[in-house]
Amino acid sequence: MLAPRLAIIGAGLSGLAAAWKLRDSSVACSCFEKSRGVSGRATSRTRHDVRLDPGANYIKAEPEEIEHLLVEELPTEDLIRIPGDVWTFDESGSLSPGDPGLNATPKWNYRNGISTLGKLLAAGSGVSIEHQCRIASLVHEEGAWSLIDEEGAARTGFDAVLLTPPAPQAIAILEASAAESSLLAPPLEGLREARYHQQLCFALGAAECPDRPGDFFALLNADRRHRIAWLSFENDKEGRVPGGETVVTVQMQPEWSAEHYEADEVTLLADVVSEVRTLLRWPDFTPNWHDLQRWRFAHPYNAADTEALHSSESSGLFFAGDALVGKGRANLAIETGLRAGERIARYLGAPA
Repeated sequence: MLAPRLAIIGAGLSGLAAAWKLRDSSVACSCFEKSRGVSGRATSRTRHDVRLDPGANYIKAEPEEIEHLLVEELPTEDLIRIPGDVWTFDESGSLSPGDPGLNATPKWNYRNGISTLGKLLAAGSGVSIEHQCRIASLVHEEGAWSLIDEEGAARTGFDAVLLTPPAPQAIAILEASAAESSLLAPPLEGLREARYHQQLCFALGAAECPDRPGDFFALLNADRRHRIAWLSFENDKEGRVPGGETVVTVQMQPEWSAEHYEADEVTLLADVVSEVRTLLRWPDFTPNWHDLQRWRFAHPYNAADTEALHSSESSGLFFAGDALVGKGRANLAIETGLRAGERIARYLGAPA
C-alpha cells in the first residue's frame, strides 16, 4: 500500500513544523517553496560579515511545547538565549523598563541566524523541498490534489494539501484553482478576514557607539505612535557581530512604512537614522553601512476565520501560519503547524 502524500506550499516555520509533527508517521511530505531558502519571514542573511534577522527577531519559548521543541527535541549546538530585557517607549521617546513577567520568558535564536530553526525542522522531518517553485493553483479531481506551478507544470497525486503562505498569496492560489466551489468558497472567505501590515526594516552598522540609555536588548513602542516600532541590537546575539562594531535593527511603524513603502532608499535612511539618534540619545550616530528589507506582508493584525478554513479539511485542504492567529509571532506560527500536522495525520489515517 502506498504511503499517503502531503503537499506543503511554503517552507516557512508553520509548514515545516507540520512536517516535523508528521516525521514518525507514514505520510510522505513534499514542500514547494518560491524562494531559495526556508523559514519564511523568520529569515536571516549576511551583510558586511554580520548575520542579520530582518524579520522575526527571536523565538519566544512559550507555550511549554515550543520550549521543549527548541531545547529538547531539536539540535542545540547553535542555539543561543538572548540576554537583556525588552523595554518600552512612547510617542515622546520616553523609555521605561518592560513588563517583568513578559521579560522572564526566554528569547531564543541561533548563532547563524533565526532561519536555522527552519533548517533544523526540515532536516529532522525528512521533508523534501523543491525550491524556487511558485505554486499558482490547485486542481482537485476524484479525491486527489494536483499543484500547478507558474509555468503550467503539474505535481500530481497528493492526498492532502497544506497552504501556509500569507493570506493574500493563499487567496490568489485558491482563486486560480480548479475545484468545486462548495469546497473553495468557505476558506476563501475565511482568508479574506486576515489583514496584514507592511513594514520597512533597516539594519544599521556603525563603529562602536556610546553606552545605551538603559540595560535593554530591545525597545518596543508601546503606544504605537512613534515612527519606530521596534529597535534591537544584533550585538546581543552571540557570534553575530565582529568586535568593535554596533549593529542596530530598526523596524518602522506599519502606518509610516505603508506611507513610505515605495520611497527612495536614501531618503528613508536619513529619516530612520534621525529617529534612532533621538531615541537612543546618540546625536553623532552615523552608520557606515545599512541594509533594507521591505516587507509587503510583514505580519497580520487581524486573523482569518479559522472555522471557515477548517471546513475544507474533509476534502484534504488544510491551512497553517500566522494568519490563523492574527499576530506575527514565530512561536504561534509554529504552533499552528504542529496542530495542522495532527489534523492531517488523523485525516490520512496515519497517526503522528
